[in-house]
Amino acid sequence: MEAETRKGRRSRPSRAKPGRTHAFTVLEDVSAITARSEDLKETLQRIVEVVAERMGTEVCSLYILDPRAQRLTLWATTGLEKSAIGKVTMRVEEGLTGMVIEKGDPVMVVDAIAHPRYKYFPETGEEKYHSFVGVPIAERATPMGVLVVQTLRRRRFSGHEMRVLRAIAVQVGGIIVQARLLEDLKSKEKERREYRRRMVAAIKRLQAYEKTAERTDAAARGRGQARLAGLPAVPGFGHGRVHLLQPPVSFALVEERRSDAPEAERERFWRAIAESAVELESLRGRLATRLPEFDWSIIDAHRMMLEDRSFTKKVEEMIADGLVAEAALKRVVDEYLDAFERMSAGYLRDRVVDMKDVGLRILRNLLGIEEPEHPLAKDSVLVAQELTLSDLSMIEHQHLCAIVLATGGVTSHATILAKSFEIPTVVGVEHLTETVHEGDELIVDGNSGVVYVNPAADVTREYERIDREYRAFNRELESLRNLPAESPDGRRVSMYANIGLLADLMFAHRHGAEGIGLYRTEFPFITYREFPDEEEQYLLYARLVRGMEGRPVTIRTLDVGADKYPGYMRLPREENPFLGWRSIRISLEMPDLFKVQLRAILRAGTLGRLRLLFPMISSLEEIRRAKELLEEAKEELRREGRDFDANMPIGMMVETPSAVWLATRLIREVDFFSIGTNDLIQYLLAVDRNNRKVAQLYEPLHPAVLSAIHETVQAAKGAGKWAGMCGEMAADPLCTIVLLGLGLDDLSMGPFFIPVIKRIVRSVSYSAARAIARDVTSMGTVKEVKGYLFDSMKSLGLIELLEMYH
Repeated sequence: MEAETRKGRRSRPSRAKPGRTHAFTVLEDVSAITARSEDLKETLQRIVEVVAERMGTEVCSLYILDPRAQRLTLWATTGLEKSAIGKVTMRVEEGLTGMVIEKGDPVMVVDAIAHPRYKYFPETGEEKYHSFVGVPIAERATPMGVLVVQTLRRRRFSGHEMRVLRAIAVQVGGIIVQARLLEDLKSKEKERREYRRRMVAAIKRLQAYEKTAERTDAAARGRGQARLAGLPAVPGFGHGRVHLLQPPVSFALVEERRSDAPEAERERFWRAIAESAVELESLRGRLATRLPEFDWSIIDAHRMMLEDRSFTKKVEEMIADGLVAEAALKRVVDEYLDAFERMSAGYLRDRVVDMKDVGLRILRNLLGIEEPEHPLAKDSVLVAQELTLSDLSMIEHQHLCAIVLATGGVTSHATILAKSFEIPTVVGVEHLTETVHEGDELIVDGNSGVVYVNPAADVTREYERIDREYRAFNRELESLRNLPAESPDGRRVSMYANIGLLADLMFAHRHGAEGIGLYRTEFPFITYREFPDEEEQYLLYARLVRGMEGRPVTIRTLDVGADKYPGYMRLPREENPFLGWRSIRISLEMPDLFKVQLRAILRAGTLGRLRLLFPMISSLEEIRRAKELLEEAKEELRREGRDFDANMPIGMMVETPSAVWLATRLIREVDFFSIGTNDLIQYLLAVDRNNRKVAQLYEPLHPAVLSAIHETVQAAKGAGKWAGMCGEMAADPLCTIVLLGLGLDDLSMGPFFIPVIKRIVRSVSYSAARAIARDVTSMGTVKEVKGYLFDSMKSLGLIELLEMYH
């Protein structure tokens, strides 16, 4: 319960800041809680939530001692996994929590993981927390339990805070005693009155704390501090001043005015359309060098909106009805946005942004306002409600240290561009524009999705320390760039990069990728207005192969569906798209379009070491049909006299349970396996990792997952073929030793993670890794597996890697 190994990954509400704890308020709140509930567990749960909020900690937990068994059990927590309540127990001679009982005094540890009494409980999700304070709960010198608080950053609690915690523990002890009595003696009003009397007496004894605490609290409120949570989109840390991106015009400010000169208003409207068209041509030029595979026909789509006769006709009709051009435009754009937002298809969300972008461009030209530039000071943090393509084209990215957006997802246009420049980015931040103001100081944690607004000095110092260590550690790892991922006893594993953009090639080279283990071809298909033709695809794949300078490149055929249908594919809504018409199923039902992609890939194969990968194969029928279409594509190219790679290695992704069970048969059809753990884990465990209610059940180290990987690798080895992995599990440092020991031949991941995974491979012998893999594959629970791996990495001196990257 005591551990933490890196800064915060858990999204939590803003907490009170250290040094301004209201002892009186805490006890008053505790009193109110007990007045509303007579159930002990419910009461304790509410208490830990109040204490964490008031003390400014991310975790507060209560452990109750069984005096006969001399064991502590977790009864309530906020911050740790709720599923651990009642399950996590320890002897009093175990862990830092047990040491509190042994000593009978508070225990404070600034960095718990380094303490010899530290005990790791994987099921709590505790590895995120650093500092630990445990305070004994006792009644008349008889130990009853321990009150524990933990924080994401290393924090030394002040004497005042320790006194407050001790006072709270005293009060909690009384609450436990009284609650137990009340459970058995609810009818006895005498005990209830005594309980109230003791509570009030405790509050009065602690009122002396209140005046000092309130003065400190008032001072802190004046600084406008906050902690906001969003989605981590691009990893890294940024620390700078806010540049708030405000649109130069807004439809919200357009009044519905009328005009008695409709012809003049019509002329103004068409002049604004023409000026907008000229700007779009300029926009195409500014963006063309940033994302080579981005379909610049999106700009054509914007222009088509300008020239769309149904759109312009509606505006003209509104003008003819007497509205000024601005008001007419507002009405029509609002109609379009309402229509788009009522549609359920995910890709239409981007069309909403495009429509807003075009509408605001026309409005700005109607009002005669120049297209704004966004000059940025060095180390600026760009904060915006949303970013359009127009905004992106005007931003000096070299001056940005971070981006924070109120809207958007991890695959939005803004995020894609930020990734290409490795700018730490957090998106989907609620209450962003109401909380953050121009010139505010921000710390942006792109690893955890946390944003600190005007952070306190101790938060700033901690993140500066983390950032220094992070950069230094990455510099150290970069020294491994040109070295192989080879164990001390000679087992070599190929380190490949997963990419989706040609711009990512720079990062693959920078971080020492030996090749591309997965090139996702979906992005051009999703962004193009229509299915890209063979020549367009060939040119993209040719640039990719040439860019890797003779290193192997694996291209996965189109894997659309579920949450990523191209806009030109008009498909009915599915109740469960992840189990529906997607990936290879679409390709096999659209053979003519599928063969266009296959032909382009085969032709690009003459330029380097290219491999072809089929996604989401679930049966022998599917892989055989895919190979038949491949042979048809080859035969067409032969007849046309075109050059192509007739002997291109062919692989399939193992990402369905059926593929695992058929692995010994499927491997006869292909040259290699690539295990796609993202989908495989979801399908094996029946868990949607994007569903917060069950996301904690998405567990790469689940025994069933490890067994499936083992079976797949053994099937490939038995046929004399190779097996690799391209899912996120390949980039998880806690999994690396197991994957090495299971015999995987290559690991493919985001380029950023290659150095740290390589460091682990070079630090452990293959024989030791095989022994560890053999041990964990015989275990029955995630808790056993994680605890064993955690101890193994600790004994190998690799624990700091988990702190930095896990």
